Amino acid sequence: MTATNIPRRQAIPVLYTRGTHYDVGFDMGRTFASLIKSFLQLSIPLNNEYLPLYNTEKGKNAYNETLETVKNSFPQYIRELEGVAEGAQVEFHKSGGGGGSGGGGWSY
Repeated sequence: MTATNIPRRQAIPVLYTRGTHYDVGFDMGRTFASLIKSFLQLSIPLNNEYLPLYNTEKGKNAYNETLETVKNSFPQYIRELEGVAEGAQVEFHKSGGGGGSGGGGWSY
């Protein structure tokens, strides 16, 4: 099974939560951890292109520069993504953290 042929859910999940940006992200990550982990495991672009690039010096530099830029402009979104990653127990750089195009491949 690949990310492109995952069957579509016939329901829209709803999560009621409140708190800081991090708290809300953590609750989302914890609640949807299995969906997030499945997507990250099956994502062909993430696993075949982005992570191998991230694992190079040039890739890490580009990632870190992008992350700093996004942190400066949208710190609340980074805190939320950090919460999602920790709640789902996935590495931040795999979960979309960094804000670059195609960072993790998922959004909400």
